[in-house]
Amino acid sequence: MKLLIAVLLVSAVFAVIPTKVTNCMANPDIVFTEATLSVQPQKGVDETITLYGTANAHCELANMQLKAKWNGVDVFQEDFPEDEIYDKDDKVVYSLTQNFPTYTPSGKITTQFYFQNAKGTSFGCAEISIVL
Repeated sequence: MKLLIAVLLVSAVFAVIPTKVTNCMANPDIVFTEATLSVQPQKGVDETITLYGTANAHCELANMQLKAKWNGVDVFQEDFPEDEIYDKDDKVVYSLTQNFPTYTPSGKITTQFYFQNAKGTSFGCAEISIVL
């Protein structure tokens, strides 16, 4: 019985929370089908967002641009330099850890992950929303 309780506790600590993901551009070179959160979103806590998808074509990721909206208003944009190459049918797994500062206003936050090549052209986009 103690072993079962210990396994359940460890499972809960390492659990991920599935969340809805949508592709936010037409005809992307990477199609995202799943997304997970590491913890229930809360202010002041690190959150790892992981996206899962498949490459439809050869693409070279040089930058991931994160844009965020709070209740529909643009509030944040940051670039994350990357160096990844995907070929057609490759599985794509992308993780990013962010922290919503304690002063973040409550409400719906929509984040868009733009996958860009060296010229800054987006070839994939995933969108998720959370409520703080």
